[in-house]
Amino acid sequence: MGGFTVKTSLTRRLGAIAVAGIVAASLTACSGGDGGADAGTGDDGGAPEKASLTVAINPSTQFAPLYYGLQEGIFEEHGLELEITPQTDIAAIVSGLASGTYDVGFATVVHAVTANANGIPIRAITSIEGQIQEDDEGTLTIASAESGITDFAGLEGRRVATVGLSSHNTLTMWELVDRAGADAASIELVQLPFGQMAAALESGDVDAAIMQWPFAAEALAAGGVELGYNNRELFEGTATTLFNTSQSFVDQNPNTVRAFADAMAESIEGASADPETAKAALVDGLGITEEQAAGARWNVGGDPALNVDAFEVARDLLVKFSTDESAKAALEKLDVSTIVWPGAL
Repeated sequence: MGGFTVKTSLTRRLGAIAVAGIVAASLTACSGGDGGADAGTGDDGGAPEKASLTVAINPSTQFAPLYYGLQEGIFEEHGLELEITPQTDIAAIVSGLASGTYDVGFATVVHAVTANANGIPIRAITSIEGQIQEDDEGTLTIASAESGITDFAGLEGRRVATVGLSSHNTLTMWELVDRAGADAASIELVQLPFGQMAAALESGDVDAAIMQWPFAAEALAAGGVELGYNNRELFEGTATTLFNTSQSFVDQNPNTVRAFADAMAESIEGASADPETAKAALVDGLGITEEQAAGARWNVGGDPALNVDAFEVARDLLVKFSTDESAKAALEKLDVSTIVWPGAL
């Protein structure tokens, strides 16, 4: 298996809601109370309480709006200075938010729901790219040409690379395989960063991979077979890629949260209005080539507002694929509306 450090089958998938369960006991105490997302919307128009923010991201071209906003001075106009920290492990971002290592951090809707079900009150304060549209070209599943796989049903019994074993990407892939009438439990998962997936496909270490741009371009150029865009099938009209913070940060810095959310909304709208400039911002922002940046994909034209639909779908999928009854119970009693900071709606 090419020395991959982590792999698992579906039978080990969500036994303890793996994204946050490991850190729940140690971090709940330092993440603030679960006062709910109704606290502190920062509507008094005051200056940010904290102007310099550490922001953790899992680098991909979905962050084109963020880098557009930084390049165009939008965050500066809102009184903010951002230190961007790349982090490929979303669970580490969640734990970093809870511990205060990061002020703001990327996590998908699945991670946000999972964290809150484990008693870690992180709050979604803005999308990174807007709501998913019917022609979304973000997350997609690609099979190697040699695998012979042409659709999601063909993933049954095969090896699939994913950025996180219990991640949003994994969950959407399982659901699409299940809808195709195949056995999702038979799939062997291989955890890899996006940047290593194309090579793993080409070498035959995996049969398919759930990918993001610009990394997907390399896999497709090598003859990879596009199976489908996961989020387009399951989450149209809602946002799944989120910037989050802790409830305690919301309570202590409501104006900062408002400023960040407003800056992101402007950045999303600006990047949609001028996608070529947004793509160019990725060259320095992500350290990619101009050619890679030219092929960047994200939800261009997506509505910046959040809604609770994605959180409800994510919770239902987590319940469906969880093998742990206590995890299911925690998810079923979770009020997902509390996860969304009201100012983001």
